[in-house]
Amino acid sequence: MSKPSPSDTIQALFLDQIRQILPKNVSFADELAELLNVSRDSIYRRIRGETILSLEEVKKLCGQYKISLDALMSPSTEIISFNKRTIDPVRFTLADWLASIIQSLEVMNNIPEKELVYSAKDIPPSYYFKFPDLALFKLFFWMKSYHRYPKFENVNYKPELVSSELLSAGKRLWKLYAEVPSSEIWSDETFNVTIRQIEFYLENGFLTLSEAKALFDDYLVMINDIRNCAAAGVKKDGTGDFRLYRNEFLISDTTLLYKMGDKRMAVITYSTMNTLSTIQEAFCQETENYLSNIINKSTLISTTGERERNKFFNLIENRIQQRRELLR
Repeated sequence: MSKPSPSDTIQALFLDQIRQILPKNVSFADELAELLNVSRDSIYRRIRGETILSLEEVKKLCGQYKISLDALMSPSTEIISFNKRTIDPVRFTLADWLASIIQSLEVMNNIPEKELVYSAKDIPPSYYFKFPDLALFKLFFWMKSYHRYPKFENVNYKPELVSSELLSAGKRLWKLYAEVPSSEIWSDETFNVTIRQIEFYLENGFLTLSEAKALFDDYLVMINDIRNCAAAGVKKDGTGDFRLYRNEFLISDTTLLYKMGDKRMAVITYSTMNTLSTIQEAFCQETENYLSNIINKSTLISTTGERERNKFFNLIENRIQQRRELLR
């Protein structure tokens, strides 16, 4: 049996994962030498496969760059290693969650060939951050009702409780997202999540009638903005291509596939906003096939398909307007 070349070894593939994460202006060798506290010559021997990384070094690298060795050890088995992101007021905050998405998009934007495929149960969070009042409501709702932040527990809607740092992170998120080409699959139900959240807060006394109506007005402005983006086939404020597909079946969960050259990362959601992500090839391929199948059964309503696009957005805008008029 022929000996694998250095570029085919698990160590080489492991180090290549780290190389993909680092910004292009950062020296790969210098970064690793500083982290592992060894000389540049020692790092180059590890990169060339002449020196094997110790278990302690692997542990340190995995911890620093939040990557897993399991996917490389068993790339085609039924056992899949996921990176779990569970939002918690202490251990992994909403700010940490936003930062993790920002980091993924920053890495993605450094790669020439890229695409994000997004099957959306709710409108992707990035869009809300173009509209400050809607962003404040969504952030407040997430922290109070989904993740049970203690300071939000017994208060009605108070946008001033949302930190300016979260809004700033959201704006950064939108700018990065606007640069990434995306194929997004939405259904009529995708728009209902925010409608129900506004109505729920009003019914439970967390929102005033005027606040609820103002949020619906902002929501209509946001939907019209997305309609214009779909017509142009590009996200406003950025250069990322925007391919929007209408799926007439209910989308049961949110699934994302990051396509970066020949690399893939699959992300699935659980418990509403928490995520599981993996680069395991077999799972990513399965996810890509699943999303391709959904796209094939959906209708492209961006750039072309003006009649279907107007039908889709008119339906949504009429629904929002009707719900607003029913508010008492």
